[in-house]
Amino acid sequence: MENLTHAHGVLPSAPVALCASCAVQAGNFILIPAIPCENIVTLQEVEEFEKLLIALAVVVAGVGGLYWAFPTLFFVIYYNTIYTTEFRVEDNKLHMSGMINAYTPEQLKDIFGEHPEIDTIVLGQMPGSIDDGANLEGAAWVADRGGDTYLPQEGMIASGATDFFLVGKSRVVEEGAVVGVHSWADWRGITEQYLPRDDPAHELYIGFYESIGWTRAQAEDFYFFTIEKAPAEGMYAMTPQEMLATGVATKIVPANH
Repeated sequence: MENLTHAHGVLPSAPVALCASCAVQAGNFILIPAIPCENIVTLQEVEEFEKLLIALAVVVAGVGGLYWAFPTLFFVIYYNTIYTTEFRVEDNKLHMSGMINAYTPEQLKDIFGEHPEIDTIVLGQMPGSIDDGANLEGAAWVADRGGDTYLPQEGMIASGATDFFLVGKSRVVEEGAVVGVHSWADWRGITEQYLPRDDPAHELYIGFYESIGWTRAQAEDFYFFTIEKAPAEGMYAMTPQEMLATGVATKIVPANH
């Protein structure tokens, strides 16, 4: 046979790369063509692929470690990439529910631009905000525009949604509605409960309350009331008397008023 050598014979004089797919069984002999195989994977390529797999494993392990160390950070990132606030316009009222996130301020501006007749925001089930900065931005914009806020009997606001409710000139709460407050914690787990009262971190919220027309004393009283009533992972439901005393509500009315 031409161009074939015995498996135990002499190798070609020049180095030739061979692979198993090129071997041919012939009786008691394994015949190997003395020609290069173009599809061979070299040792260097295998080593480079192994390095790539190791690098990918390190990245995956690192991301997984970050998730378990800072789950709140991943929660915030994900829920800031989708729409989490729902709106419905009815006559002069804007019904609002869901979570406030980075998209909410622009949604509010668009809706008010299309419906300038809106003068009252009715809050439904709103457990809070994903993005505190966006929440305060949207709330400040609504406060500058003017209008009232209303919380019906079946409504529930908490955390950042409670801050948003405060922008109404008139803030009416029906009996049976829930208003929740608590302390805050950042994505690293640092909570305001362990910060001294003169720490600059408190100014974000105290300054916001002042910007919507509250006095410094009112702003500080309500702010420290919220952080003393419940930890960041908890929630305190305010009584109607506390809502009026702190200024959260300007009026408490019977259900279905």
